[in-house]
Amino acid sequence: MQPPLRAFIVCVDYSDLLRLTLAYNRHHFSEVTVVTTKADRATHYAASSNDAYLIKTEKFYENGAHFNKFAALEHALDTLGRHGWICVMDADVLWPKHIDWKPLDIGNIYTPLRRMCVDIPDNLPQEPYWKSYPLHPQQVEWAGYTQIFHGDDPALPSAPWHQTNWKHAGGADSFFQRLWPQQSKLRPPFEVLHLGPAGVNWCGRATPYLNGEIPDEANNRKAALRNFIQQRKINKSFDSEKL
Repeated sequence: MQPPLRAFIVCVDYSDLLRLTLAYNRHHFSEVTVVTTKADRATHYAASSNDAYLIKTEKFYENGAHFNKFAALEHALDTLGRHGWICVMDADVLWPKHIDWKPLDIGNIYTPLRRMCVDIPDNLPQEPYWKSYPLHPQQVEWAGYTQIFHGDDPALPSAPWHQTNWKHAGGADSFFQRLWPQQSKLRPPFEVLHLGPAGVNWCGRATPYLNGEIPDEANNRKAALRNFIQQRKINKSFDSEKL
């Protein structure tokens, strides 16, 4: 039996994908919260059209950040509460329509494997064809595209749960999943389909919209991400203070 799940989805400049994924996934969740900016009216509409709460914040850009996803997420968790089964997930992820749930246990974090649909077709891929897409090569982390856990889990520290001093959207989810020992990191009985490439939009949307248009700041965001990656290589660290 499916447990009551509260979904938290960060979505800024991703309304074209959210319109598809939220409508497809909505029935899995007792409630959905979409975290975005005050100006992203297209995301506001996509959320309200699918019976989702909206949290509007500018914490994404405080302290000179390019896109501090997890500061905004923590603000939403503070606002709506850190209770029950929680699913933190991305706006570009599809879950199967029907899932044969197994019992979830407090003390574990659950992240399904993901298949990568990098070139998004005009129509959403039908589920029987999802297996034709490759699995993401990085399978040793329980990454933030979907993380399911309980708000009363003893592995969780006092708030904030995520590091909130990152300048971009990559990294804090990796440290978050390290709160659990390896034996408490489990795969639920389903895979998800990730629409578009991974690890490209950490500094804000840089990939084309579904209509083919390129975001205005795409080149600057790609350059900022390259710079962050280069700094990481130079410092040989995974330190949010440096990145």
